[in-house]
Amino acid sequence: MVKKEIGRPGNKSGRKSAKGSRKKKQEKKEKKESEPQPVSPLVYNSQVALEELLVKHQRSPVDEGIGSVRAELAEYQASRTKGQQITVRMGLSRKICRFVLPMDMKELENLTALEYLRRYCFVCSRRQNYYNKSFDKFDRDRDGILSLKEMERALKDVYTDDIASEKVQELAELVRAVSETQFDRQLFGAMCALSERLFYTSFITEDTEDEGNGERHRVEEADFCSLTSRFRGCDIQGNMKSLLSML
Repeated sequence: MVKKEIGRPGNKSGRKSAKGSRKKKQEKKEKKESEPQPVSPLVYNSQVALEELLVKHQRSPVDEGIGSVRAELAEYQASRTKGQQITVRMGLSRKICRFVLPMDMKELENLTALEYLRRYCFVCSRRQNYYNKSFDKFDRDRDGILSLKEMERALKDVYTDDIASEKVQELAELVRAVSETQFDRQLFGAMCALSERLFYTSFITEDTEDEGNGERHRVEEADFCSLTSRFRGCDIQGNMKSLLSML
């Protein structure tokens, strides 16, 4: 009697074994395809958005009606633009910069307000980096210089357009900036810092006020508290006196 080898081609039991193996592979493949795939947070996905809405409002489509949830989903989808950046106005502070006075006040006699800002206004590096973003945005020819009009637009951009054009023009008039004035990064940063100092009380609100942000540095406060007496014997320009008095 001839024995049949199990599992060899042509063998009935072998064919069953191969068929079963293929079936398992197919089932495994179908199971993998049916599993939810990871979704990039930068790409809009309706299912992800729906789940976010449900978590946000702590309810299910069955409870509130699928129609109302879909309406909210459509509104939510419209607000989720790919690559969208949320713009928030910076919190103003009087401590991000320091205005100093020279030991010999006579050094200010021949300085304009703009020259004073360039030489005696010091801005913290983090804030200067923030200002530089607006500077680079409007320095379209990349020559490192902004014109007066470009400076005004860049300054408004620092405030995310949450500042009236009249305020910006008042600032330019205070320092006697004219159409020929050129603003490099340092001078633009000083102008931004000056605007924060002068407009602090106009922009601060209960939710943005931070204890201590309205105070000047103690050294600066000591310098400027006796300003009137320090002017004596010095021939300082009128607009320079106005600027220093406002600081």
